Amino acid sequence: MTPNQVRMANPILGNLMLAGAVQSPMAAQALFPRLPAALRGFQLASLGDAATRAYNTRRAPGAATKQVKISWQGQTYTVAQHAIDVPIPRELIQEADEARRLNVGANVAISQIAVNTALQILNLDYELEAAAIATDATPYASNTRTYDNTTGKYKWSHASGTPVSDIAAAANTIRSGTGRRPNTLLVSAVAFGALQLNKEVQSYLTGAGGVKGPATMEQLKAILKVNNIVVGEAIWTNEAGATADVWGNNAILAYVPPIGPEGTGLALGEPAYGFTSWMDGHPMVETPYYQRETKSWIYGATFERTPTLVRAGAGFLFKNPN
Repeated sequence: MTPNQVRMANPILGNLMLAGAVQSPMAAQALFPRLPAALRGFQLASLGDAATRAYNTRRAPGAATKQVKISWQGQTYTVAQHAIDVPIPRELIQEADEARRLNVGANVAISQIAVNTALQILNLDYELEAAAIATDATPYASNTRTYDNTTGKYKWSHASGTPVSDIAAAANTIRSGTGRRPNTLLVSAVAFGALQLNKEVQSYLTGAGGVKGPATMEQLKAILKVNNIVVGEAIWTNEAGATADVWGNNAILAYVPPIGPEGTGLALGEPAYGFTSWMDGHPMVETPYYQRETKSWIYGATFERTPTLVRAGAGFLFKNPN
């Protein structure tokens, strides 16, 4: 999320929000790039397989030109609204104002804490939704591999694990089904460490005196032949206070066409893995208001977006690779 993606309904709070916006460690947009939307419900036309079929295009002078009928399949997409409020009791604001006036150590930017908390909650909600979609094996059909938890054999953390070969085979599966080589690999934090230290990966490295360390991101891109590798670092906390990785123990290889500002660069015929329908001007910082019942100032933010899996065949899911 970049600063120009944050609408500042309240300019002061909007500026405070930017710190959290730029530092957000979320990975969802790597698989579901932002597709700007002006309407909460819209339709995109998607092409059939006409472009990948073989035709006899030879034409004699004066003969009729071969015509191809394109199958247009209209897909309707919606943009869901997500919003959160963070109340701050007036007493805390009064104390913070007094601390600021006296220039003492207790000076805390209460407004910034409230707005950044709202932003982080909305970002995490988006990340959780995207991860749930991307790690569900159901739509992938045969484009998935689940590693055995019983023996651990062939897992990327095992001595017999072969992630380089596994990813190469998955890349060929995607190419044979879409005509595009995958350009994005999202690896959960749990699986990334195993990938860096894997024996097969290490065999591609050369170290001084035979000493090798974990493969760097750039080395992995070269070894795996994937231009964009993203690590899902986010965690979430349940009601009991226990934390868990948002992306679990998974890796997703996919072809993700680049989408530029205002949706430029999106080709309707591209076999895109997915995208996020993202309302223009969001996330939006709400103007704070005073709630008499709780004697608190309410700071809120709204984020209208929906991640969508468009073509599961443009992806490949690795379950339990670590």
